[in-house]
Amino acid sequence: MLSILSYDRQAAREGLLNLLQPIHDSEGCRLTVVFDGREGIGSIQKRGNDERFCVVYSSAEQSADGAIERMLLAAKRPEVITVATNDNLIRSCAYEVGASAVRAEDLPQWADRAVSHQTEVLKNVPLLKAAPVFENRIQIPKSRGKNQ
Repeated sequence: MLSILSYDRQAAREGLLNLLQPIHDSEGCRLTVVFDGREGIGSIQKRGNDERFCVVYSSAEQSADGAIERMLLAAKRPEVITVATNDNLIRSCAYEVGASAVRAEDLPQWADRAVSHQTEVLKNVPLLKAAPVFENRIQIPKSRGKNQ
């Protein structure tokens, strides 16, 4: 993914979001990914139609790290937060408020565990019975003439 980042930042971002999708899906957790914004005010976008998977772009005045720090300091329940970063200051901030932190290079293994978990869950789901074939049971009288 780092090689993609050097020539296509958006493709690298999309690759990261795709990597994280199984973690969100398998663990049912709220997932917020913070990227550095390019210019203007920051923005928050939901991924797909899911309110629990958000992408935040920081503002021009604040880096992604600054946005993460503010989120950590404002969190009502920091103990349920895990921050993925290699930035030692952000990791320290997370620990200080009671959150957890993992290194960015640990994300692929976390995603692999999530995929394995999903696979096991799906193996244990009983097969759904085939839906009955649709049949029209409404009696429709045959018309006797053209205008009826």
